[in-house]
Amino acid sequence: MEIPTTLFFLISLVLSQLILSTVSQPDFFFSKCSDKFGNYSNSSPFRGNLNSALATISSKSSTQVVDYGFNNASSGEDPDRANVKALCRGGVSLEQCRICVSNSVRRILQNCPSQKEGTGWYGNCQIVYSNNSVHGEISISGATRILYNTGRAPDAKGFNEELRELLDGLRDRAASGSSIRKSASGDVRLEAPNTYTIYGLVDCFPDMSFFDCDVCLSRLQSNLPSCCSGSIGARLVVTSCQINYEIHPLYESLLSPPSQYAPPTI
Repeated sequence: MEIPTTLFFLISLVLSQLILSTVSQPDFFFSKCSDKFGNYSNSSPFRGNLNSALATISSKSSTQVVDYGFNNASSGEDPDRANVKALCRGGVSLEQCRICVSNSVRRILQNCPSQKEGTGWYGNCQIVYSNNSVHGEISISGATRILYNTGRAPDAKGFNEELRELLDGLRDRAASGSSIRKSASGDVRLEAPNTYTIYGLVDCFPDMSFFDCDVCLSRLQSNLPSCCSGSIGARLVVTSCQINYEIHPLYESLLSPPSQYAPPTI
């Protein structure tokens, strides 16, 4: 079903203004676009549906993002249906979350101007869109973005062991989360040969099952020995989940739970 011409014009006008404002905005630290499901033109029904879905999740009145840092939306019917979802990292303030999602909506159309699938990451949030279903889907294939601190732990073996135990526990807690949040943070203190604390944070899209979240984080964590052994900080991301650890606090606290639990809108 195509959206009415008048509504299409209004949505396109709003999105065009958002795109023009990206000149002063930073790019994603990582993004990827795919033509696996084809390409689209600016005048195509899919582009109109994508504009509509993106406008929905970036709306200031969107209670999904305002309440707990996750939102999803769909517009149109197959074969031109557009599905979008956005997630803020655990610990990001609600205002920072809203701003980050709004910026992501503006940027993703710049980075992926014609592909029917794409995702992008800012420091505080992530956005995903596709012509295919994105609800509850696990995606661990394709590019894995790895950022790491070049600083080294004096006792790399001991550091790696403590980090593994910390992330194992956080992975289980995150996977056991609710359908509106699958995020966990924690820390572990090392005493010798140097005293410092490892802070960890893991996230999955909350519409994933326990099993899929656990698998996604496990496979992402399996990259650590080869990429980041002994490194005092790293961030690894794939489309469905992410891992972050540092020897300084990542955030003051996780997002506060909503006063009322509402199901996702998709």
